[in-house]
Amino acid sequence: MLGPKDFLLGGIAPMLVALAAFSLAWFFSRRASVAWSAGVLAGYFGGTIAVEAGGVGVVAALKQMGAPHDAHQWTWMIGVAAMTPAIAAALLGERRQWRWLLSVALAVVAPLWLMWGGKYLPSAEIRATGFAKEAWGVGEAVAVIGVVAFAILLAWRLWEANDPTDQPRTRGLLAAIVLSCTAAVAGMSGSFVYAQAIGVLAASVGGCFVAGWLWRVKAGPEAAAGPIILLAGSLLLLATHYSQLQPWHAAGLWASITLSAAYLPNRIGLNARGRIALRCSVCLIPLALVFGHAAYKFVESQRQQQKEADANPYMSM
Repeated sequence: MLGPKDFLLGGIAPMLVALAAFSLAWFFSRRASVAWSAGVLAGYFGGTIAVEAGGVGVVAALKQMGAPHDAHQWTWMIGVAAMTPAIAAALLGERRQWRWLLSVALAVVAPLWLMWGGKYLPSAEIRATGFAKEAWGVGEAVAVIGVVAFAILLAWRLWEANDPTDQPRTRGLLAAIVLSCTAAVAGMSGSFVYAQAIGVLAASVGGCFVAGWLWRVKAGPEAAAGPIILLAGSLLLLATHYSQLQPWHAAGLWASITLSAAYLPNRIGLNARGRIALRCSVCLIPLALVFGHAAYKFVESQRQQQKEADANPYMSM
């Protein structure tokens, strides 16, 4: 189980790093995209180092980040790579729409890279041994990677389509809340490693939200849509296939993540409070359904374990 130390290293540390990085980037650039991206990436990397260092020390944690062994340790590099479309857009000028070619490539390559060499996409040598019983066939692999890539691209596009001045604080707060609850659902399903990683991302977004509120930045998490969406999608993919997060839970959580900061059409006639209420409703309803079911299953599993322990005479000694 996660303890106070884990919440300190995986929650408070990345939030403070994100807040500081956002503030510095905003001070020097005065650009929301630079500040949000710097805050999210610095917070996520700093929080990941803090979590890893809690078990092996700072030096060993830095070495692990430079030469990762586990899939989730690669994700900070994916977050950095997610900056390339925004950089390309700045360089392309009027042809900035071509940046979406990079976004498509990242949405396909990131999940493929994370799954490659594992039990679902093992090497040819491992397949030949006959032990790769859970390995995907070509059709299944194309379907899974295709669905994940489409979901990432759709969320990415909907986030960037939003007007930065349209309720940036509401969207920032909702994104942090949804990601925090996503981490909790992953933890209740037994995915403690991925729960910590998603929690670090949530804390980083939260730190950026606080910094944006302090400096009155008129932009929300869509300013760092690439890093946030690609990191969240990658971690949900890993939690679903390498731990016990149920696919329909992941789908509901992804819907909430997407809707927390997505462009919402057909809101003509609604005042500011009405628009906030609409966004909170469409975002939090699927989250509540998933969180409630996950909590119910968690309580039931704990009750069953306690019942088995009480019935075992050796456990009560």
